[in-house]
Amino acid sequence: MPNRLANEKSLYLRQHADNPVDWYPWTAEAFQRARQEDKPIFLSIGYSACHWCHVMERESFSDPEVARLLNEHFICVKVDREERPDIDTFYMDVCQAMTGHGGWPLTIIMTPEKLPFFAGTYFPKTDRFGHPGLMTLLREIAQLWHSQREDLLAYAQRVVNFLRHHRQPAANITSEELLKHAYEQLYRQWDPQHGGFGNAPKFPMVPQLLFLLRWWYRTGDPQALRMVDHTLLSMRLGGIYDHIGFGFHRYATDERWRIPHFEKMLSDQALLMLAYAEAFQIQRNPLWAQTVREIFQYCQRELFSPEGTFYTSEDADSAGEEGAFYLWTDAELRQLLSPPEHDFLRFAFGVEPQGNIPGRIHNHLFQTAPWDVLGEHFGMDPLELQQHWTAIRTKLLAYRQRRVPPQRDEKVLTDWNGLMLVALSVAARSLGEESFLISAQRLATRFLDQWRNHGHLFHRYADGEWAIPGMLNDYAFLLWGLLELYTTAMEPALLEVALSIAHQLRSRFWDDSRGGFCLTAPEETELPLRYRDDTDGAIPAASAVACSCFLRLSRMTGDTLWQTWAEEAFTSLPETLRHAPMAFTSWLVAYDMALGPVTEVCLLSPQPTPRFHELRTVVHRHFLPRTILLGAASEKATALFRCLAPAYANYPLESDAVAYVCTAGTCYPPVRTPTALIELLPIRSATEETPSSETS
Repeated sequence: MPNRLANEKSLYLRQHADNPVDWYPWTAEAFQRARQEDKPIFLSIGYSACHWCHVMERESFSDPEVARLLNEHFICVKVDREERPDIDTFYMDVCQAMTGHGGWPLTIIMTPEKLPFFAGTYFPKTDRFGHPGLMTLLREIAQLWHSQREDLLAYAQRVVNFLRHHRQPAANITSEELLKHAYEQLYRQWDPQHGGFGNAPKFPMVPQLLFLLRWWYRTGDPQALRMVDHTLLSMRLGGIYDHIGFGFHRYATDERWRIPHFEKMLSDQALLMLAYAEAFQIQRNPLWAQTVREIFQYCQRELFSPEGTFYTSEDADSAGEEGAFYLWTDAELRQLLSPPEHDFLRFAFGVEPQGNIPGRIHNHLFQTAPWDVLGEHFGMDPLELQQHWTAIRTKLLAYRQRRVPPQRDEKVLTDWNGLMLVALSVAARSLGEESFLISAQRLATRFLDQWRNHGHLFHRYADGEWAIPGMLNDYAFLLWGLLELYTTAMEPALLEVALSIAHQLRSRFWDDSRGGFCLTAPEETELPLRYRDDTDGAIPAASAVACSCFLRLSRMTGDTLWQTWAEEAFTSLPETLRHAPMAFTSWLVAYDMALGPVTEVCLLSPQPTPRFHELRTVVHRHFLPRTILLGAASEKATALFRCLAPAYANYPLESDAVAYVCTAGTCYPPVRTPTALIELLPIRSATEETPSSETS
């Protein structure tokens, strides 16, 4: 018989519905039963695309022997980390505090009051290689619960107290020195041979790349730009990129980016689109623009929902095996391709007769060199060679589409769609392509309808239902997306909604007693403490994004309250920031904006004339991270804009478009031509050579 998870909206929870484990979702009923029966809680957190979550489900949670132990001694709770990032963030920090590492599946054992006293990640069913298996752990913990409970409770309380009090505010931080310190830390971690940071496994740490682009813009240090370029190229050529169907896998298991962990997440697609789009603004590298287009092509094909939003992810596994959808035997390729095509694939994409994945007979495609280098080898023009590859790729994609596909998680997350709104809006500016703007506007409409209908945000949409009160991530990332879309489309109605969301964000998530942004509103906290997290992970820290948005709103409206609130957020940051700033790079992006100098460009026009589009395009095509673009392109829109941004209310509306530019408190005479506007913009060229601050 299916258990309680059978009717849940979460695909991850439903994947455990046939387990003999007596699972509960995260509900008050589960914790009440644990108190009544005097049992600890066994909490398991994961997500639907997680390979090792599937392994643990097959090995342990589907096993009657394990289920008997769990059901007898514990109350078992299953959580989808994407549905409840607040629960996941808190208990992941618990795991890292207890063990020094974390990951999914996340295993927590705690009291009925949600105080944790044991943490770990994946456990096999039985002991293996000197490490205890799940059966051993369950028996030992069940015994300790009865024989040494006071010790367990005391330990659990110490862990929670540590998390409550370990965040001592940082003092006397000189911001520009902090930016330099973060850059130097990243430089020491950078892999100059393969790109990225550190050793295997390697993740596409987009928040760090975005910071490095801003450090280059501030200092002109060419090394910072080289670090980003080399990393973007290595990832794009590597197997972390799906060369046949496009899009990026979650991370690479090796230092050369060749063999990925095969799940695909919407959040990664959005952030990598953003990184390549910003890099394209700097260097106009055609490969960066192509990568942006291809990522979006993948998202439209595989993650696009009928409502105009985007689904969450695709699984790492298919047909019961990790990566099976993406891998090729040499025999398969020989059957599909002509001998010259197969020879091309062997040289250009690393195909080996015995497979290129250790321990398997399969191949995963990665590009062995850039197209100009491959062109020299084959004696072909690089463009002609790419066309040859496109014909092969099309053939392979058609064959691959007949395989059993990875399962798609069809829940819609507000925060991850907010990140996609950011990416689409920036891509529309960077590449100058209307299709990105149209998609961004359609995406925004879905969430603006939610806001107008309910007066607040929800976190998750599934099966026709909005549910789970919106969290800090939802508000901050959607706010970011709306500000980027306003910068692209110049429609003041977007700014109006952004201001409303920003006000609600501050009132719901700011902690008046301790300072800082918390993950949930006070009335919606279901954890032992109202928790906050300011460090970047695979996605930017939502608190830092909120702070950056407040700084932008201060410049856009002239309302200094936003600046005051941003400064309060800075003063609430932990002492850890001083010692490990590379873990707080999204906050450093906000610091960069706060340090300035900031340029404001206000474009006003009685209608969207050709001159208006020309002036807007001048700003859009350049990388100007500390330039605020705002304005309107009709008389009605200008009237609304002046109400929202009274600091600009006195700028006259002329018969055609005009640009008003101010930098660091100095305002220039209005300009009416692209040439005159370019002269006033703080454009930095990638060809400028400023000595590196850290090259030894």
